Amino acid sequence: MTVRPISVIVCTQNRADLLPGVIGRLRAQDYPTDSFEIIVVDNRSTDQTPQVVATFAAEPGAQVYYVAESRFGITFARNRGAEVARFPYIAYLDDDCSVEPDWLSQLVRGFDLDGDVVAVGGQVLLDWSRTERPAWLGPGLERWLGANSRLGSQPILLDNKEQVMEGNMAVKREAWKSAGGFLGMEQFGSRHMAAGEVLFLLQQMRSKGGLIAYVPQATASHRLGTYTRQKFLQRGFWQGISDGIFDYIVYRRSWLSTGIHLVQDGAAMTVLLGYMFFSCLKADQAEGMLYLTRAIRRFSLVLSQMHVVGDWPRIRSWASTHPPTG
Repeated sequence: MTVRPISVIVCTQNRADLLPGVIGRLRAQDYPTDSFEIIVVDNRSTDQTPQVVATFAAEPGAQVYYVAESRFGITFARNRGAEVARFPYIAYLDDDCSVEPDWLSQLVRGFDLDGDVVAVGGQVLLDWSRTERPAWLGPGLERWLGANSRLGSQPILLDNKEQVMEGNMAVKREAWKSAGGFLGMEQFGSRHMAAGEVLFLLQQMRSKGGLIAYVPQATASHRLGTYTRQKFLQRGFWQGISDGIFDYIVYRRSWLSTGIHLVQDGAAMTVLLGYMFFSCLKADQAEGMLYLTRAIRRFSLVLSQMHVVGDWPRIRSWASTHPPTG
């Protein structure tokens, strides 16, 4: 393994109770302590987050820094962490994730797969140990929670259709800067639950010839909270809004092309609702919820493509100063 100086960024909000766990696990990494730092970005917490971080910062080991980000949103927090990072590589780990001592050393191995690798993602597993898994939440919805073990069990270079999870990834800081950083869709009228900030970053990196790697051995267990049907359906709705905004800023499709996509998405929504109906007849909660969530995403995607939902004056203003890259 090539030791690469790297800044590990943990973005957080009102999770002071979880920070000792994630910082402690990062401090226990089998990586040279002088070759990585831990940056905790506090996104407007009102709990004891500053005090918790200060306690760790005063202790020996890998250096821990506290950074406050007053602009609300995970996109701003992630960009702020990269801006203050001291090292040429940056890694992101969600504050509700648990990792093994070799997580960081495994993650940076992805850059050894090819000289053009600019971003590496690790495997995200779902941790249901602290909450009961709903009967309606089947394997088909796990991807909506960040699970990505479907990508395989061996390190690989991903094709353009696959992405890494921003809560368990590393990037070259220069590539992050060249791509313009994260661009979350919440600033354009979507919701932070479906910000999609990593999509634009990866697309920009790939447009410049960068490759994206996946290393499943760099595993993070994502601690899950309580989920309701309503929350999941809201997630599906805002995912469609974000997808429509992302499609516009990347491709700038003509109205003819947009019209074709509207017809296709409308037809897909109808088919998905039909599948949901048959799933209900079979009393298959998980399958029915999967199809309903996907149908709602298609519905909101249509609304977004028709410029009904979203801050379209702001989207058009941003697009006027940024050329399409798709």
